[in-house]
Amino acid sequence: MNDVLSHAVDPAAHQVKRLQDAVESLFACCQARISLQSEHCGLPPAALRALVALGESRYLAPGELGRRLGVTKSRVTAVTTGLLRQGLIEKRPDPADARVTLLTLTAAGRKAREEIHTFMMGLFQNILERVAPAQRESVLTSLEMLHHCMEAVREDLKP
Repeated sequence: MNDVLSHAVDPAAHQVKRLQDAVESLFACCQARISLQSEHCGLPPAALRALVALGESRYLAPGELGRRLGVTKSRVTAVTTGLLRQGLIEKRPDPADARVTLLTLTAAGRKAREEIHTFMMGLFQNILERVAPAQRESVLTSLEMLHHCMEAVREDLKP
């Protein structure tokens, strides 16, 4: 059956396929952006995400960093070990509980985080400039709606 006829027979299936193709293409673009960002900053993607997360709070316990990044304790250890070696973060004892170690950005880490932020703002500014001004609000609203729907489906699929 030709493509035009199949759309007439089952338009919902065609829309599902278009959504799948669009989401998969966006995912591939995001992966490419992450690689570009990682290459630009000279840090692996997980380290970049950790710097961003650590910059959102003055201190974070390793367990909380793992929850924010959605990674295991061993992965947090590997990421933070690399960041410690590079002098981008430091460990401090928790004043409230000496058994707990807190992670914080160093001055070099704050500078790296700011560079990441500036680089990302430039990328997203460039993307937005490629959308006609009259369509920007509609595009942003559609992306927010897509995100909301994807999160709702994810919640529905949880055991």
